[in-house]
Amino acid sequence: MKNVRVWSCLFALFIAAVASAQTAAPAAAPTAAQPQFSADAYLAHVKYLASDELKGRAPGSEGSRLAAEYIIEHYKAAGCAPAGLDGGWVQPFEVRRGKKIVEAETFFEIDGKKQDWRVRRDWIPFPFSEYGEIEGPLAFAGYGIEAPRFGYDDYADFDATGKVLLVLRYEPKADDSDADFGGSTPSRHALFVRKANVAAKHGAKALLVVNPPNRNPGQDDLYAFNVLNSQQTYQLPIVHIKRAVAEALLKQAGLPDLKTLETRIDKERKGFARDLGVRVKIDTGLERNMLPASNILALLPGDGTTSETIVVGAHRDHLGVVPRQFQRTDMTPMIHNGADDNASGSAALLELARALGHGPKLHRNVLFISFDAEEMGLLGSKYYVNHPTIPLRDIRAMINFDMIGRLRLNKYTVFGTNSAEEFPALVRKYAEQVGLKYKAPKSMSGGSDHSSFARKGIPAMFAFTGIHRQYHQPEDDWQLIDAAGAAKILTMWYPIIVDLANMRKGPTYRDPSRDLAEHAPDAPKPAVEENARNARNGNGTTSKPAAKAQKASDAPAPPARNSMRVSLRVIPDMSGSDEPGMPIDTVIKGGPADKAGLKDGDRIVKIGDQNIRDIYAYMRALGAFSPGQTVDVVVVRDGKKKTFKVTLQTSHYKKKEAE
Repeated sequence: MKNVRVWSCLFALFIAAVASAQTAAPAAAPTAAQPQFSADAYLAHVKYLASDELKGRAPGSEGSRLAAEYIIEHYKAAGCAPAGLDGGWVQPFEVRRGKKIVEAETFFEIDGKKQDWRVRRDWIPFPFSEYGEIEGPLAFAGYGIEAPRFGYDDYADFDATGKVLLVLRYEPKADDSDADFGGSTPSRHALFVRKANVAAKHGAKALLVVNPPNRNPGQDDLYAFNVLNSQQTYQLPIVHIKRAVAEALLKQAGLPDLKTLETRIDKERKGFARDLGVRVKIDTGLERNMLPASNILALLPGDGTTSETIVVGAHRDHLGVVPRQFQRTDMTPMIHNGADDNASGSAALLELARALGHGPKLHRNVLFISFDAEEMGLLGSKYYVNHPTIPLRDIRAMINFDMIGRLRLNKYTVFGTNSAEEFPALVRKYAEQVGLKYKAPKSMSGGSDHSSFARKGIPAMFAFTGIHRQYHQPEDDWQLIDAAGAAKILTMWYPIIVDLANMRKGPTYRDPSRDLAEHAPDAPKPAVEENARNARNGNGTTSKPAAKAQKASDAPAPPARNSMRVSLRVIPDMSGSDEPGMPIDTVIKGGPADKAGLKDGDRIVKIGDQNIRDIYAYMRALGAFSPGQTVDVVVVRDGKKKTFKVTLQTSHYKKKEAE
């Protein structure tokens, strides 16, 4: 299921959704047409795909390559044919994952003279920095804070227009450790995003940030550049410099040293800004970090009388090696093996391919797709439906398996039964045969790869055994997989796929867009984070020992999940854009954006007075408004800016939370 960092979906809401529970009849033995599925064989796949050797199968990683090799070998053994690009097994594409530093492109100049200051040793761009070169007259601007409530303003009587500002990290230190401003807990004014927004408002071109010498004088480490934090971009280029670099700049301008300046500002609680009389030019070397990704396509040919095809899919990617999710204290990278999410679904594809490949010849083709980059925003399945290897009109149905490894939690759900007239009876029939109970929500979830097909008018169903405490955690390991339960699910779905493949007509599509829209998020899975966090807290589960935590002001600042009280009712395009803004994948019918006239493909660049650089800025901007407010939303459409007045409504997440 999709990752919250990327940035879109609602597993917790899935469980809370109004559902019609189906009660099963007593279990019956499989018929001759239904092969026995081995729990041991199924679990063997999960064990390998979720092993530490594969390190979480992140797109573009060695683990992803090893997983692809394993999957392809088993498709070959099942008798499938390659159905990817140029007669191969894969459909390659690229995904954007934050930024990277191209060190050969970096430089640091003062008044046209190149300095012997090296990136990563003496300075480094912050991962959330804007791209591009920094050039302009340099000025010192205290802490770079404007806080009228506390009587402090570094910009008072100072024109920052067009200047590169050297600022101290954090905020002026107060004598009272409990003070709201300057106490031991930094206020919001100390956040990098706040300083960037204020500087941009005052016309500054960039920020150079330095560690104050009076705080941890023995430590002057540069901010760690990592892909995780580079996926959001603030309004300005922001560079972290060592104290020695800052001291050299101040000395050249004839100003006191950092310690003297910091002591003065903290004591007087008054801003201090001065032009330094030098020009700086810095190339951050930042470029978009593009990763290779690939869908794996395996075809089980039908009887040759039709080109119609049933797609059976599951994503193979997971988070890789990243800090523990849903917290901001321990930044230690950990392997997230993703046994349930989604080695469980990948194993299902392999076992179904084996059974179908050795079973009777089917009328229609069956195309197995192992999607990549689902956790980054359904990117693999979106790429496939936009670059199909067979005409979409020939795809008669899509079946998706994502997180089917926890049947013992008694939360088996089948989404999408209302997307075709024949689906409800078909699912009910075979669930009864194997003695499975399930829920069939009236909504079509938007949280996994089936939704990419559903939005193209293709009937789609999605099997899911539920959220759990280990969701997107390092503890999602194979030992917790209910292999016998998964085998039972496969016993149910095998004849469903056989029946769909042997149909001469149908299934008959029913438009589920209203239900899909009602449960589609404005941002990646906000409720899932809250649900997973609550589940862990309720169970008393604790984190592994934390590495030394960075201070609260050090980390990028996505909005608090409970801050998003309003919604435009749009689905973001999680693949991002080369241009600033938040591109819209889908405008939800009947929602505020639709009523105001926004369209699919619009790129939101401003909400109210807030410029929108990316999805994170979009989320922060919405957090400032209340339901019922009308706000100007500026979009770019066909290369031109258009402004719409949008009356905001309560977000779906907040409504569910209230219930």
